[in-house]
Amino acid sequence: MQRLELENYLDSLKFGIDEEKILKEYKPTFKEVGGEQVYLFNKGFDITDLPIEENVSISQQPHDSAIPLHMHDYIEMMFVYRGTCTVTVKGKKIDLKKGELILINKETPHSVGATTKQDIVINMILKQDYLSPSFLSRFTQKSIISQFMIESLLSNRKQNHFLIFRPGEHNNVIEIMENIMCEFFDRDFCSGEIIDSYLIVLFSTLIRYKNNLTSQEPLNQYDNSSLVDFLRYIEENYKNCSLVKMGQTFGFNPNYLSTLLKKGTGKSFKELLQIQRLNQAALLLSNSDLPIPEIAEEVGYSSVTFFYKKFRELYHDTPYSYREKNSIL
Repeated sequence: MQRLELENYLDSLKFGIDEEKILKEYKPTFKEVGGEQVYLFNKGFDITDLPIEENVSISQQPHDSAIPLHMHDYIEMMFVYRGTCTVTVKGKKIDLKKGELILINKETPHSVGATTKQDIVINMILKQDYLSPSFLSRFTQKSIISQFMIESLLSNRKQNHFLIFRPGEHNNVIEIMENIMCEFFDRDFCSGEIIDSYLIVLFSTLIRYKNNLTSQEPLNQYDNSSLVDFLRYIEENYKNCSLVKMGQTFGFNPNYLSTLLKKGTGKSFKELLQIQRLNQAALLLSNSDLPIPEIAEEVGYSSVTFFYKKFRELYHDTPYSYREKNSIL
């Protein structure tokens, strides 16, 4: 299936279903959560009557029907391909428009407002957590900005039990989702592996989008700098970066700058600088045959002994052992 054919195909799948029919035909069990009756769903409405067994399953939100308060034992991602959609999660009403999506955790009560025939809302069931700490950990060694963004995402998701992404319709998220749907609805050899790869690209793109969005948010009304601007400065100047030089660059008192960093990231300037230097050392260990003393000097350490100590604290391994395990040469 080509992407240009997808919208017509999705329109051909559209159907309506009311709450009475849902409860009659699917016979969901329910439990009391916070004094409310919450249905337990484990099926997709328009793909199969069988329990969801695949790692990824895609269905379409039926029109003219509200989905009652429910939860399930899988992660659900709802994506607005066309039109709008309203989701209520734990009492919070969330309006979504074209190109936006919401990721809802397992066992999280939520309901969905009725959509129209003009709306196309995609429900994606994820048995594998593509935003788990283990998945996201692959990004943490890239930069302190990535690490900050990932920790923020995980904290927000843990607190709210869902994540909202609003990249907008002029973002390549729509194109990635189209590729996933084409592969799902027109299965071929290795479709499962290709879908899995697209999902990694999707969530990597969403993390990048969150990064770009955060970099536009000023720290306060008196200054146009953001926390990401500070982290980017450390990334680019880690070899000889100092709090005094950084303060001069941004026009802040060093002590005040230190407070902003600690408050925003939970880490001190020294800790952030240390992490960035060691991240760069890890990259050099994996991607070069430079002697370890030269790598230590290259990333800003004058003492090889101190470098070994700090590297082991962060990576729980010696530089030599790390190179043996991760070298791509």
